[in-house]
Amino acid sequence: MAPATDRTTPPPNVEVAPGRRVELLKAAADPIRLAVLDSLARGGARCHCDLEEELGLAPNRLAFHLKVLKQAGLVTSERRGRRVRYHLEPGALEAIRAAVPMLTDPDHLTAHCSACDRRNTEMSS
Repeated sequence: MAPATDRTTPPPNVEVAPGRRVELLKAAADPIRLAVLDSLARGGARCHCDLEEELGLAPNRLAFHLKVLKQAGLVTSERRGRRVRYHLEPGALEAIRAAVPMLTDPDHLTAHCSACDRRNTEMSS
């Protein structure tokens, strides 16, 4: 049995452990899983059959991708009679954003050239 790991999603602006970062990004990087996350983020909780129809996937293929998302702690499910509804874990999207802080931090999105910065500083002095 694999050791238990912390599956809780971090609040915004909290650093994600390196192993958790890789797990989150691997889970979200697949085009089908990304489409599932997009669908759940836009439409809220969805039944398995609704996701099948929307994404055009066979039940077993969708089940595999939902399993990966659940193992990564991004999606959870609840059974209602014979149907299973899936929804994003609270903080799932924030956890993915926290896994790529350099890409989502506005301070890092602007281009910086240290040589140009030095030259501009020297010229203004």
